[in-house]
Amino acid sequence: MTGKCETCGCEAELTKHHLVPQARVKNGYKDLKDDPANVIMICRPCHDAIHAAYDETTLRNLYSTKEKLLAAPAVTKFIAWRKKHPEFRGSSKMNNGRRR
Repeated sequence: MTGKCETCGCEAELTKHHLVPQARVKNGYKDLKDDPANVIMICRPCHDAIHAAYDETTLRNLYSTKEKLLAAPAVTKFIAWRKKHPEFRGSSKMNNGRRR
């Protein structure tokens, strides 16, 4: 689906980002799995940057709403850069230390 990214505002092919990560939708979070309030539609570069900057536990504990996610330091920095480079379609160079 093509549309406007809810983080950077660029027109792009969009992906679902679960505010409480799917892998963490258990132990009291099961009701969030299919909750539309738990999903935002974002472009692949923003999605990659978010997951490169923060692990799933941090996303669940600190950035579980759109407002909190947009205020996250790494996300704010990436969005500012992305707005200057709307043609960028690759993956993020950010790294949270996780192995891929």
